Amino acid sequence: MAEDPMRWVRRATIGFVLVVGWLFIAFANHFHLTAPVVFVCLGYLAAVAVLVNLWKTGAMAVAPEQIGEDAWERPIGPREELEKEKKTLLKAIKEAEFDLEMGKLSKADADSMITTYRQRAIAVFKELDGMDARKPDGPAYRGEMLTTREKIEREVKARLAVEAEKKPKKKKAKKA
Repeated sequence: MAEDPMRWVRRATIGFVLVVGWLFIAFANHFHLTAPVVFVCLGYLAAVAVLVNLWKTGAMAVAPEQIGEDAWERPIGPREELEKEKKTLLKAIKEAEFDLEMGKLSKADADSMITTYRQRAIAVFKELDGMDARKPDGPAYRGEMLTTREKIEREVKARLAVEAEKKPKKKKAKKA
């Protein structure tokens, strides 16, 4: 990682904010150093540390170098969400196996966790395969989710087609 040239400026700013806050707390208490003043100063230090860490996390999340495979940004479509879930499940299976080897998990616990993760991973793989099998002009193939209405319409069409196939067979059986 390259050295940040503004690192010392940021550190000096944080130090300045801390010193000014502590001086304000001391001034408000007439510069009497008592236990409550020390605890308030420590609380102020904790608050500044939390804000600095939140700032760093936010800055890291929007940094241009975070674009890529392990990006902080959310997936853009259902396919990307499934791909991310697949990676997460595979990583969880590996971690559970590692924890079992290290003795952190019992055999029964590890087996139940791994079984659950594998079942969900299989479902994700099947769903991804189903997306690959769809027509290129279909909404799910393009990364768009089907609306509830479209799902219902597709289900109704499928059931009507099944019923249409059953009816002629019944009529032929009655005539004979």
